[in-house]
Amino acid sequence: MAKQEVILLDFWPSMYGMKVRIALAEKGVSYEYREEDLINKSQLLLEMNPIHKKIPVLIHNGKPICESNIIFEYIDEEWKDKAPLLPSDTYGRARARFLVDFIEKVYHNGRILLYTAKAEEHEASRKEFIDSLKLIEGELGDKPYFGGDSFGYVDASLIPFYAWLQAYETFGELNVGQDCPKLIGWAKRCFQNKESVSNVLPESLKIVAFVQQVRKIFGVGGEIDDPTNFRDLVIYDLPIGAPNSEYVLLTATFRLSSSFCLKCIGFNKSSIRFLAQHDSKDFTSTSNQEILTSPKPSGTF
Repeated sequence: MAKQEVILLDFWPSMYGMKVRIALAEKGVSYEYREEDLINKSQLLLEMNPIHKKIPVLIHNGKPICESNIIFEYIDEEWKDKAPLLPSDTYGRARARFLVDFIEKVYHNGRILLYTAKAEEHEASRKEFIDSLKLIEGELGDKPYFGGDSFGYVDASLIPFYAWLQAYETFGELNVGQDCPKLIGWAKRCFQNKESVSNVLPESLKIVAFVQQVRKIFGVGGEIDDPTNFRDLVIYDLPIGAPNSEYVLLTATFRLSSSFCLKCIGFNKSSIRFLAQHDSKDFTSTSNQEILTSPKPSGTF
């Protein structure tokens, strides 16, 4: 068999990327890992995923496969010499895909616990988050893994949450071990029994430090520059998942030029609110305008 070139474009804290790395490890696939800077994306990432410009991207013999779930199934089908990660029966595969879709919605909705400080938002979101985890725990039941006796697609999709658990408990004021003991037992079993998991998941404290850094975006640290130095201050609302949204999420106060910067000032489940501060004369530059392609102004002051 000819030598295969496998490259993974990823970002280390990404739960979606972790899932792909676990799949590659389960299949014993050798690959080159390339860490992406989501603020200054590589030309390779932009070429390989021109539609979404997101990680992870698997490049197999020069051909890109995008979106973590599609990548996961591609890995399972392409490297068949190891045990399958998806169920063999049609219903089992459909059920696994359904659960993975639900898990990803839980991830998405739970981010408000990590990146906001408003008690009233936390209270409702905390209950919704724990209730969702209990539903997932119910799907596990008394089985060692979600697929029964073998580690599979649902397990690989949920276990990255274990790396983020301490961050969720710290900033969301949760006690998942108390509320979902079987789920924590399952996570520890995966970590202890599967090298693909223990070798891939980053240390929890490293994730906590990462989240702490991102939290500075939402009202902690970083001051808006003196407004007298600028001609315009505009508030924008940017939908979560829109182009450039990850730029805002990973940037507290960032100056693209001598008279242009961004400052996040709010966050909820659907959008990010941030302040664009710029000198009108310099704002006409193409590089600055590209940052604000999607959001629409919600106010000025």
